[in-house]
Amino acid sequence: MPLTNQQVASLQAAITHYGFPAVYFDFTVQRPVAAANMAAVEAHIHGQLTSANAQSVLHGLANVLYWGYAQIGYRDVRVNNFLAGATNAHAAVFQNLTAGRVVPTLRQIQDIHMPQFSGISFISKILAFLDPSNYCVLDQQLARLANGHGVRALNQLTQGQQIRVSANNQIAYDSWRQECAEISATYFGGAYRVIDVERGFFHLVQTGQLHLAQTIYANA
Repeated sequence: MPLTNQQVASLQAAITHYGFPAVYFDFTVQRPVAAANMAAVEAHIHGQLTSANAQSVLHGLANVLYWGYAQIGYRDVRVNNFLAGATNAHAAVFQNLTAGRVVPTLRQIQDIHMPQFSGISFISKILAFLDPSNYCVLDQQLARLANGHGVRALNQLTQGQQIRVSANNQIAYDSWRQECAEISATYFGGAYRVIDVERGFFHLVQTGQLHLAQTIYANA
């Protein structure tokens, strides 16, 4: 069934109030940056990921981890492990995959074999920073939206301790981002990007409104 006006309003409020930390790290001067908003974070990391300079690309990938682990105590360990193991060769393969603003598949990113980027949770974050209009995050928090009701992409997801890259999960991920696009088109006249709709669901889950998020997702 379609969403009620109240459910639409709840999702819109969640999109508007998305409050994940807007942070990244300036590796040149070795200091954290609290950005004005997520748009500034997106612009900074996107610029690094699409740079012609290998070091900037590696810093962009490190910032995907820095931002993504912003609420986790072991963030610096993850970032430092990446920087210790990542090479210019990794950056070169990444640059080749993204040449001409092409967005790679989950498997293509995984096959670079970069440290810290083996599962969908963080690989999808890379794709989201490359093209937030059409791509979004799929992590363990968002996977909780699946409750078996409705023909929904996340109900088809196969997961264990992490969401692994597989043919099935690639299909589920692509369907998930398409669902976010369709929700924007159907209920908000296309005003929101794929990433914005995903962030709305994430905000609902993070603020203890999982049942509401599941209901909206199942019915949208």
